[in-house]
Amino acid sequence: KPHGKLKKVREALWPSMGWRRMFNYYRHRIFRTGDSNYKVTAGLAVGAAVSFTPFLGTHILQAMFFSWGIRGSIVAGLIGTFIGNPWTYPVMFVAAYEVGVRVCTFWGIQTFAVLPPDVVIANADHEPWAFFLHMLAHPVKILLPLTVGGYICAIVFWPVFYALLYYPVRVARTTYIRKHRRRRGHEA
Repeated sequence: KPHGKLKKVREALWPSMGWRRMFNYYRHRIFRTGDSNYKVTAGLAVGAAVSFTPFLGTHILQAMFFSWGIRGSIVAGLIGTFIGNPWTYPVMFVAAYEVGVRVCTFWGIQTFAVLPPDVVIANADHEPWAFFLHMLAHPVKILLPLTVGGYICAIVFWPVFYALLYYPVRVARTTYIRKHRRRRGHEA
């Protein structure tokens, strides 16, 4: 019985099977497909890298597109976007903003990148309303450097995420394959 659109949305936001079971399902799905270590690691790295971009509602779509583009695992790309979360976004966005300010200044676009002295992105946690009100009044001053810096950070950090994730993925895949081969041997 196919699920309706509302049920699919609800399941995506809060799975009825529980988060642990959903995680195990996707872990099995990734390893069962027979994808190479490259495909799985590349997908995870893409998902983590696009988390630097400021367009929060599009991270999953970006991960799918870029994973497909580099021939990585699309499912692993979706899982990789979980690296971007409420605890890591502030660090990622401050880094992306600082890189974007420097690049915009280098290109001579200082009017977009310079914030007033009373509003500093690093102090956004101390005075969130001042930062939020300034962002609403002048969205381009923050969005342009954040976007430019976000994509530059994504390009720079993709190989870093790939290098950090390759060995754990290789070990996990090898362990998964051995475990299921032994299980099949006992069943036969």
